[in-house]
Amino acid sequence: MAVTLHDDKLEHAIAFAALAALGSLGWPGHKARLVVLLAFTGAAIEVLQGAQLIGRDLDGFDWVADCAGMALGLTIAGWTKRRVGRRVVGLP
Repeated sequence: MAVTLHDDKLEHAIAFAALAALGSLGWPGHKARLVVLLAFTGAAIEVLQGAQLIGRDLDGFDWVADCAGMALGLTIAGWTKRRVGRRVVGLP
């Protein structure tokens, strides 16, 4: 039983937002490597989907949604780090 939002681009963006946020929080100091790795992963997924063996379609806009999701995830992780940091130090 598949759970879907019925919007492929939104699903791509949400998945890569989660990957980027968790990766940024779990792999601090390596944001550039994380971005390159996730961008390459998204592109590889699309290339594989374009292969006749899988029976899916290559869609470049899925990769754009992946990258938009990454930007959102990194933004959310940055906000989270700043808010938690203020609480730890005792700043409002």
